[in-house]
Amino acid sequence: MGTVFVMNKRRVVITGLGMATSLGLEVGENWRKALAGVSGIGRLTYAQAGKSAVQAVGQVKEADRKRIQDAFPEEAANEGESRTLFALWAANEALKDAGLVNTESRVKSQELRVGTEYLNFKLPNSELRTPNSKLSFSRCGVVLAAGLGIDRIEDIQRWTGRDGKFDYQRFGMEYREVHRESLVRNNSNRPSALIAEKFGLNGLNGAITTACASASQAIGTAFRAIRRGDADMMVAGGADSMINPVGLVFFVLLGAANTSTDNPEEVCRPFDRKRGGLVMGEGAGIVVLEEESHALKRGANIYAEVAGYGTTMDAYQVTAPDPKGEGAEKSMRSALLDANIPPEEIDYINAHGTGTKLNDAAETLAIKSVFKEHARKLCVNSSKSVIGHLIAASGGPEFVFTALSVNRDEIHPTLNLKTPDPKCDLDYVPDVKRARTVRAAISNSFGFGGQNASLVVKKYR
Repeated sequence: MGTVFVMNKRRVVITGLGMATSLGLEVGENWRKALAGVSGIGRLTYAQAGKSAVQAVGQVKEADRKRIQDAFPEEAANEGESRTLFALWAANEALKDAGLVNTESRVKSQELRVGTEYLNFKLPNSELRTPNSKLSFSRCGVVLAAGLGIDRIEDIQRWTGRDGKFDYQRFGMEYREVHRESLVRNNSNRPSALIAEKFGLNGLNGAITTACASASQAIGTAFRAIRRGDADMMVAGGADSMINPVGLVFFVLLGAANTSTDNPEEVCRPFDRKRGGLVMGEGAGIVVLEEESHALKRGANIYAEVAGYGTTMDAYQVTAPDPKGEGAEKSMRSALLDANIPPEEIDYINAHGTGTKLNDAAETLAIKSVFKEHARKLCVNSSKSVIGHLIAASGGPEFVFTALSVNRDEIHPTLNLKTPDPKCDLDYVPDVKRARTVRAAISNSFGFGGQNASLVVKKYR
């Protein structure tokens, strides 16, 4: 009989958080507003927005866009595309939070503001670097989710002949005149590549594009890379923006978008009987994951531990989830098995919670199938009620909120849950934040096409 080798699983911890959403650009600001039940969803503001069937969106505020552009002037001038700039900002924030680039005021105070309290942390033993210098880590990489980019109607129309056909020959000759924000100039791997270049992260690098499950799968991929020994630190998460004419109309044609003209802050209603479809958001959520000893050696602050990851495929229908929630159920079961945690130790689920008729009922059914009687003891919420649906990036900010709930023992409310739906009969933390011990939690992301991803986060001991 041959020798059997058993590999001990390396522990993976969360040491840095970064965000850019319609609530703001700092994690503390996002967390404080989410707990207070402040909505980042407002009226669509781009040119000729009045003609759009979609009026309610979670847009990053114009002042915050300007702030990002000022922070990255070269990239703002050369890149231009919102998705990439959101990714750069959130990655920089996460690395600053992890003590891996110069944090200026944070270095002076040695404190990170989260909500209304402070969490103290030690500065790294190594010299802190400025945002413009590069980290010298060969076993540190990036796995980032990114959406499909912008299909610009102008770029299609410009090279369409009078016969209605696209003129490929003329397009080839005039390719350089394509708008800098166009999908043609912005591949899905651009954000992950630029982050690696900007910060010298020359280890494992990847881009995930699996619809609404993308960011959670990116974090799960990074988690597994560290756990099996392929990396010591990873920057992971997602960035996306589909708040443009083609992006918005795409979901209208699918019948998934909320087209209500009511008060924008009130139209996103996950798990409510009167829910009317998803409300688009934009932005980024990125985290720094590290192997435990790597983080401890440099004195890093540890928010929580990533304990397990599961991913499945419905193999049912491109534009609708399995109505029995079987793919979502298997995803959560797989994550729990990977984490070696019994269902009874989960206290909270950050649900995919899109506010669509099919998703919310199927996800509720899946939760009840996995957790049985314990499902009634769970707190379940939807971050999309607060910031909108960030499509490929959605799992990023939601994972950040999940990590903070595990760390802080607080859960932000699900907004606009006024009319109970008999098919959605769990505790969705309506309207008011909840204080409770969160030993472990699951963050769910379920995407178009049937992609499912679940991440287990637990308290770090």
